[in-house]
Amino acid sequence: MREYEDTVIYLALKRDKKALARIISLIERDPDKATLLLRKLWPRNPRSHVVGFTGPGGVGKSTLISSVIKLLTDLGKSVAVLAIDPSSPISGGALLGDRVRMRDVRGDVFIRSMSTAAEESLPWKALIAVEVLEGVGFDYILLETPGVGQFNVEIMNAVDTVVLVLMPELGDEIQSLKAGLMEIGHIYVVNKADLPGADLMASQIEASVSGVLVNGWKPCLVKTIAFSKERVRGLVEALFKRDEYLRKRTDLLHKKRANRWLLEVRLITEDTFKNKLHAYLSKGTVMRNLLNEILSKGQDTITLSNLVLKELSSMIQENK
Repeated sequence: MREYEDTVIYLALKRDKKALARIISLIERDPDKATLLLRKLWPRNPRSHVVGFTGPGGVGKSTLISSVIKLLTDLGKSVAVLAIDPSSPISGGALLGDRVRMRDVRGDVFIRSMSTAAEESLPWKALIAVEVLEGVGFDYILLETPGVGQFNVEIMNAVDTVVLVLMPELGDEIQSLKAGLMEIGHIYVVNKADLPGADLMASQIEASVSGVLVNGWKPCLVKTIAFSKERVRGLVEALFKRDEYLRKRTDLLHKKRANRWLLEVRLITEDTFKNKLHAYLSKGTVMRNLLNEILSKGQDTITLSNLVLKELSSMIQENK
C-alpha cells in the first residue's frame, strides 16, 4: 500500500492527470483516507494563482474559461480547472457537463467537475482539491462556481482573484448583485459584449466600483466575447496584472491562504456536525422521546432543539 501511495504522489507531482484524478476521487469518496496523501502534497507556501469565476447562470462562464485556458497555455502556463456543478435535490446527481464544454482545450490541462448540494456553491471537497492542485504546482487554478448566491460571496476567502462575469440585458439582476457580490470582485467582465446594452452595463459597473479598493487593489473592467480568443485577451492581461500585484504582496498571498484554510476547517466541521445530527435524529427512539416530551411534558421545540445539540456535543466529545 505504501508503495502505491508513493507512486501516486510521484506521478501527481509530475501533474499526471490520472494520478490527480485518483487523489481527488479519494477526497470525494473517503476524505479520511485521503489525508495520508494530502500531508505530502499540501502547499506550505503560495504557488498558484487561484482564480474564481462567478456570476449568474447563462452568462457564458464555461465558454469564457475555455478561451482563457487556451490563451494561458499558449503563453506556456500550466492550468487546472475545477468546475462546480449543482446536484439535483431529488436524485443527488449532477450534470458535470463542463468537461464536455471544454473538450477542445489542450490535453495537458487538468479539468475536473465536482458536484455540490443545491443550497451551496462551493463544497469543501473542491477546496481540498485546490490544495492538491496548488501542491503539485499548477500556475493557474481556475474555479467555476454555479450561478450566484450568498455562498458565492465567500469565494473571496477561497481564491486569490474573483472574476465576476455579467452580460447585457440582466436588467434588475445587477441591482440585486450590488448588495454583496459587486463588492468582492477584483475583475469585472461584461461578456457577450457584442449584444446591445454592453456599453451601458459597463458604465453602470464602473460607476458601482468607482473609488473601491479591495485590499489595495482597484477593481478593473473588461469586455469580452467568450468564443473569441482575441476578444478574451484583455481578461488574461488583467489576470497577469493581478498576478504581478499579488507577487509583490506576499503578505496578502499568505493571508489569503490562511483565510482559505480557515474556511475549509469551518465547512468540514459544519458538514461533519450536520451529518452526525442527521444520523442522531434518524433514530426512531430519539424521535419518539422528543415527541413524548412535547405531548406529555409540555416542552417547546426550541428547548428540545437545545437539548439535542447539548446531547450531540457530549456524544462527539466522548467519540461515540
